[in-house]
Amino acid sequence: MILFGYLNIWLFLSIVRQISGISYNQPKLCANATWNQTAITFATSTLVGTHPEGIFVDRNNSVYVADYTDGRILIWLNGSTTLTGNISSGLNTPYGLFVTDNGDLYVGNAYSDYRVDKWAWNRTNSVPAMYICSLCYGIFVDINNMLYCSMYYYHQVVYKSLTQNLNVWSNVAGVSNTAGSTSNTLNGPMGIFVDNHLNLYVADFENGRVQKFASGQLNGATISTGAITLSHPTSVMLDSDGYIFISDNSNHRIIGSGPNGFRCIAACSGSPGSSASQFQNPQTISFDSYGNIFVTDYNNNRVQKFLLLSNGCNTTTATTTIAATNTTSVTLTTTIPTSVFYTNGKVITENEYFIHSPLLWFTRRNPMNLRQFL
Repeated sequence: MILFGYLNIWLFLSIVRQISGISYNQPKLCANATWNQTAITFATSTLVGTHPEGIFVDRNNSVYVADYTDGRILIWLNGSTTLTGNISSGLNTPYGLFVTDNGDLYVGNAYSDYRVDKWAWNRTNSVPAMYICSLCYGIFVDINNMLYCSMYYYHQVVYKSLTQNLNVWSNVAGVSNTAGSTSNTLNGPMGIFVDNHLNLYVADFENGRVQKFASGQLNGATISTGAITLSHPTSVMLDSDGYIFISDNSNHRIIGSGPNGFRCIAACSGSPGSSASQFQNPQTISFDSYGNIFVTDYNNNRVQKFLLLSNGCNTTTATTTIAATNTTSVTLTTTIPTSVFYTNGKVITENEYFIHSPLLWFTRRNPMNLRQFL
């Protein structure tokens, strides 16, 4: 029965991936999740050149990195640690990038061409997806197939439908060509993230803050980071519970929030350096399906990977008393991990065989139990 349940689980999860339309990872993290402070160097300057910019890890753990210097996108498919290939045709100093759930790649190709280009899955040539008037530091595609671009030098975020005319885009945050620090202005926006409720999060670089723009609103609210002061944030992402993770670029660290507020989670000395526990201007961050964090370490010319520690979360002990036929009580004690969690909201615990996806969940007690989770 358990095997039958697993087969049904993975069948439904494959369907869920198509239904949800989400290509990026949003792990379910426990309250006190921690990461190994000694990073693994995933790629050095030999591959990524100098000053790597954008990075994206999809739900299959394929890794895409923008090699700014050499004008190409490097690709490691399906969790491989060996470079699978690259895309370079027509690229000029790429920055932001995003991969959709069907494998289409969108790249900010703006220094000479002022556009976002699209490479369809398994194609070697691109087509224009969006014409813009400045460099795109951040690119995102939301669940409604709206393509977003953060234009650093124009201090605004714009978006357009991927089904509309190339020339039609609208302002979604900031005021064009107007730097400011008010609720409706930005100053050098960089990384962006759009949640499933269509709220937009912007790393407002020069203002040292992250702004949240509720869906349809042009006035943003500053995300409170408590006692932590940001200095030139460059990237922002959310986990499955809506907790926020930020690349704090000029403080050379990664911070993240949880039930107890914000804390430093990687390179917490705050000092720049090239050791395995330091950054020199971390640029872009991305979760893989296991909750590990990939970081483009801009001035160290490398990509770092911080492993989520499986022992970083507490466990609870459940005690069950069963009455036997001879009236003797039998006590069973089972330790249940509260945090063996894997990606995109999928949670697997060894004892419960519990799968939690953004849309569906199943348990060993009833593998075919299908419930709406939204």
